[in-house]
Amino acid sequence: MARDATPASSRARGQAAQCLLPAACCLGSARGVIYPVLLVSILVIGVATAGVAELWSTQVKREKEEELLFRLGEFRRAIVRYRADHNRLPKELKDLLEDRTQLQRRRYLRRIYPDPLTRKADWKLDLLADRSGVVSGIQDVHSQAQGKPLKVLTVAGKQYDSYRDW
Repeated sequence: MARDATPASSRARGQAAQCLLPAACCLGSARGVIYPVLLVSILVIGVATAGVAELWSTQVKREKEEELLFRLGEFRRAIVRYRADHNRLPKELKDLLEDRTQLQRRRYLRRIYPDPLTRKADWKLDLLADRSGVVSGIQDVHSQAQGKPLKVLTVAGKQYDSYRDW
């Protein structure tokens, strides 16, 4: 029995060696496939990242446009309220911050908001002037930013397709 055990164990080792041999061949071919698969996966990740970056920048631009519209609306409402209280237009934007001409202090704006697109308080002011050229006050406020917005405003049938027109 001892004789049979030895050849059987050697036979088992031989079969194990045969089983390891195909695995080694498969392992060697898998190493050759890993590099192209890695390159393709990096390519896919890069394309996906580029798509996400484009969506992100579009979303940021859309949020800045919404903020610009909000701030322009606040300026315009403040000008209308100032005109209703004083029966004249404000001479400068600082007049909208704090009004001390009456007994009760009145604030039409909390602060002079910066333009969200240029990040500066460099608003383009539409001044109302009489025939002699004397400026009566600020009639409207517009952005100084250049470029085409994502959103096209249509007011009274007229399209505004530039930030400066808003």
